[in-house]
Amino acid sequence: MLRNYRGFSKDAKLVIAYSLLGRLGGSMAWFILPFYYSSLGMSFSDMGVLFSISTIVQAVLLLVSGHVSVKLGYRRTILLAVGMFFIARLLQVFIPEFWIFAIASAILGVGMALEMPALMSLLSEEANERNRHYLFSLNAAVGTIGSALGMYLGGALPNIFDGSNPYKMTLLVATLLIPLQGLFIFLVSPVLKREERKLRLEKDLLVKIAKFSFPSALIGLGAGVTIPYVGLWFNRRFGSSLESIGGLFAIQEFIMGLGMFILPMISDKIGSVRTIVGFNGSASLLIFAMPFSPAFPVAAVVYTIRTILMNIVNPIWDAFMMRFFITEERSTAIALRSFAWTTTYALGQFMGGRIFDISLTWPFLITGALYALSMFSFWVLFAKEE
Repeated sequence: MLRNYRGFSKDAKLVIAYSLLGRLGGSMAWFILPFYYSSLGMSFSDMGVLFSISTIVQAVLLLVSGHVSVKLGYRRTILLAVGMFFIARLLQVFIPEFWIFAIASAILGVGMALEMPALMSLLSEEANERNRHYLFSLNAAVGTIGSALGMYLGGALPNIFDGSNPYKMTLLVATLLIPLQGLFIFLVSPVLKREERKLRLEKDLLVKIAKFSFPSALIGLGAGVTIPYVGLWFNRRFGSSLESIGGLFAIQEFIMGLGMFILPMISDKIGSVRTIVGFNGSASLLIFAMPFSPAFPVAAVVYTIRTILMNIVNPIWDAFMMRFFITEERSTAIALRSFAWTTTYALGQFMGGRIFDISLTWPFLITGALYALSMFSFWVLFAKEE
């Protein structure tokens, strides 16, 4: 098994180290932000507006970010994104005003739109067709383990820090990791002779992108309705402590990270499409059960299994998608698929904030239905492509 993860280039390893630190700090910030906002007196609806701003900005810029990353170069594009992340987090920490949070959310959206297509394209070029899903899985696994540590620290650090707002101090720790994250991508060798030819968005290419974008859009809508608010849901529904919620998220991320090492072998045996539909379809059923859990331990187990089943196949999905596009099409295809997911995720965040203000049950039912519809459409579109 391990031999499949050997022999990757120095640049591939630097990108993986970047992902590790990025997910560590990013997950810490993602976990603590709802509690930070809540400590400042914000409602679910207020948070939904802020979350939606970053996602909408990201979605709009994804229409052009693939082209921008080619013009600037993948490495420089990612470094620009890292600088934006740092500025946005500093604003969130030091100027706790709603309109400043809105500006910071917009800056984060720009950074995310620039980073993701460039990072995925850079990583894709560091592997061949035979071992690309192993490199993608390794990157995702290491990043997910970093995310587990970030979740744990996000729940634990507020109990360590003194002061009027320990959530702010936790967010500051996540912020200070960003320059170190950028150092790893700075050390990646400049990519030469990788500029794409002028890309023509012809009908066949657009159809291929649309086939991947439709299921992604449904997942984005479902995820936006529920996932940003799950930590607060545990707190409001069961009175769970911040530390126990952070520990739960950390455990599921750690298990998922380990599972990603073996998933490519499952995909080799049963095929990528069956792997994706089987895992994500099972997760769709579990999300329906979440709001009916009688106690925190039951809900914790259900949510942990659901999250693992839903997210563990992401690198398989990405590697499967790369098969359908040649080098000069990839960054644009990734950006447009991400545009579909991000646009609907923004809509879901906006809707979810309002629905959670009304009910702690309905968001999960809506998310489960959208996930199930996504997997049905994915099977219809790709069952014959294995």
